[in-house]
Amino acid sequence: MSLLPVNATDLERKLEQSTQQETLLEQRLTTLINIDRIPDGFLDVLAIQFSIDYWRYDWTPSLKRARLKQAFEQHKKKGTPYSIKSALKPFGYEVTLVEWWQSEPKGIPGTFYLELDLVGRPLDESLYKEVNRLVDETKPASRRLSRLSITANPLLSLKNIVAHQSALTSVSEPKL
Repeated sequence: MSLLPVNATDLERKLEQSTQQETLLEQRLTTLINIDRIPDGFLDVLAIQFSIDYWRYDWTPSLKRARLKQAFEQHKKKGTPYSIKSALKPFGYEVTLVEWWQSEPKGIPGTFYLELDLVGRPLDESLYKEVNRLVDETKPASRRLSRLSITANPLLSLKNIVAHQSALTSVSEPKL
């Protein structure tokens, strides 16, 4: 529907058409900045726009979305112990960060150490490098990682063991 008068020139009509197309494009662009609604193929572009320090193209879309959602908070608190913990959180790791003044005996000033529980995930060299890279990019510039302690305990509970034992004991030989 045109709002132009009947005697409008061709130039005026073409200008009106171009502004209508811009409005439609603008509506599509709002979808491209919504982390939950953006197509998976555009997540990498959004990471550049959000200035995410560490990004891997082979991550799953759900992990990419989690990193994008925390980007603003992470930039606000970059260089704090919180930023280190939040950088590792989307991966599902449990992180304990202890600064030099919190340890017994007191550590070397300006250092901290991390205790990382992989919560049943396997440990390999790429994971170790990835954790170190994330810590280096989010830690305060004046701090140095003195120790990284990684625990890779499998998730076992007493209930699973009992159920497993029960399954083993309930097997009986067929009667002849």
